[in-house]
Amino acid sequence: MYQHHEIAIKNKEKALEVLSALVDEEYCVMFSREEDLYIINYEYSEYSDRNNVVFMSKDEFEEKFIEIEK
Repeated sequence: MYQHHEIAIKNKEKALEVLSALVDEEYCVMFSREEDLYIINYEYSEYSDRNNVVFMSKDEFEEKFIEIEK
């Protein structure tokens, strides 16, 4: 079962520190903004290899999931 990894942080500088630490520890990260929070989604990938991680739009995921489900 997939486990969703997400952190919400108010302060941009602190968020960038967390993001940097995650990359140093071989995580791939997606950094975004929602209202007054900075959101960091992360997934472990040896050597921080982005080719082993998939971040995609909800619409694209739902479209692909429905194709596989059929």
